[in-house]
Amino acid sequence: MPDEREPDPVDEGELVNLSQLAVELGVTRQWLHKLRTADPAFPASKRQPGSTREVWDVAQVRAYYRGRELRPGERTDLKPPAADA
Repeated sequence: MPDEREPDPVDEGELVNLSQLAVELGVTRQWLHKLRTADPAFPASKRQPGSTREVWDVAQVRAYYRGRELRPGERTDLKPPAADA
C-alpha cells in the first residue's frame, strides 16, 4: 500500500523557534526579537500550514547573522568627562 502522508520538508533544513534560535546564536531571545523586527534583511519565518508558530531555518539565520553589518555603539569610556558649565 502506498504511503499517502505528505513528505516532511527535508530540504528546508532544521527548523527551530525563536528561543531555540537565540540559544544557537548565543544571544537573548529579546535581542533576537528586536533584531528580526528592526532589520528587513532578517530571514523570513517558515510557518507550517495550519500552524501559528513561527520557525526559522537555522542555516539561513546563521548565514544572515555572520554576514550582517555590525554597528557597535560609541565608546564613552575614552572620552574626557564633560565640563560642567
